[in-house]
Amino acid sequence: MKPAESPGALARAEPIPLVYIQSAAHSGSTMLALQLARHPEVATVGELSGTPARSLPGYRCSCGAELARCAFWAGVTESMALRGFAYRATRDLTDVADAPGGYARRLLRPLHRGPLLEMARDAALALSPAARAHLRRHQALKAALVESVVERTGRPFLVDSSKSGVQLKYLLRNARLAVKVIWLVRDGRGVARSLMRNQGKSMREAACEWRRSNEEAEAIVGRLPEGAWMQARYEAVCARPEEALGALFKFIGAAPKAFEDAEQHVLGHSSRLKGDRPLRADEKWRVDLSPADLRVFEKVAGDMNRELGYT
Repeated sequence: MKPAESPGALARAEPIPLVYIQSAAHSGSTMLALQLARHPEVATVGELSGTPARSLPGYRCSCGAELARCAFWAGVTESMALRGFAYRATRDLTDVADAPGGYARRLLRPLHRGPLLEMARDAALALSPAARAHLRRHQALKAALVESVVERTGRPFLVDSSKSGVQLKYLLRNARLAVKVIWLVRDGRGVARSLMRNQGKSMREAACEWRRSNEEAEAIVGRLPEGAWMQARYEAVCARPEEALGALFKFIGAAPKAFEDAEQHVLGHSSRLKGDRPLRADEKWRVDLSPADLRVFEKVAGDMNRELGYT
C-alpha cells in the first residue's frame, strides 16, 4: 500500500471514539461486536487489523456480497483515497505486525508483555529507521481507516474485534483515536475445546494460549486509567444480553436506545455469515472434554480460570 503525498489531509480535529475488544481467540469477540452494532450509534466491520483470507477469490462480506463487489467497501476505498491512501479491503492488511522488513516483523509478532519487555521492544524498534517509518505509516493508515468507516456508516462509535494486545498497544498511542477497551473473558475450558476442535491444538497448547492471551489483556488494562476499560463475560452476554449490553453501551458513552437490525459489513470470523441467531452460550466443553483433558487444563490454567470467576 502506498500513501499519497499528504495522507491524513481530511483528519478530524477531535479524536474518534474506538471501542476495542481484547480477548483470547474463540471467546465471542465477533458475536459481541455484532450485538453492540445493533445500537443505532455503534458500528463494526469486525477486525480492523485485517485477515489474509480476504484476498481469496469469492470471499464474502457479511452483507452477502463478494467482498470485491461490496458497495460499502468500495465507498471505504473512496474515503481512504481522499485521505491519501490507495486502500482495497481485498488486498491491504492493516495489522501492525505486517511490516515490510523482517526485523520489524520479528519484533512485532510476539504477544504483548509486561512494562519492561514492552520497553525493550520499543527500544529495539527505535534502532531501525525502517521500523520507525513503518509505525508512523501504520498509525496514519489506521486512523484514516477508522475515520473512513465512521464516515461511511454515519455512526459515531466503531467497534474493533481484532483481539490482539499488540494491535491495541499502538491504537492506544494513536493521538487521533479515543480508545476504550472491553476485556472479553470466557471460561477457558470452552475456549480450549474450540481451539482443539478448530485448530487441532492439544489441550496443553490450547490452555497455554488461552492463559497467555488473558495475561496479555491483564497486563494492558492494568495500566489504563479508571473508566478506560471494562470487563465483559461471554456467558453473561448470552444469558442476559439486555443487562450486559446495556452496561457496555453506558461504558462507551452511547445513548440508551432500543436495538435495531441493520445491514453489517463485517470481515473476519466465519460467524459473521450466520445471520441473526438467538444468543446461546456454547458450553459443549462440559460433554466433549474428557477427565484427562480437564486435568491438563487445570494444571496449566486452572488458577487463572478461577481468578476470572469460573469454578
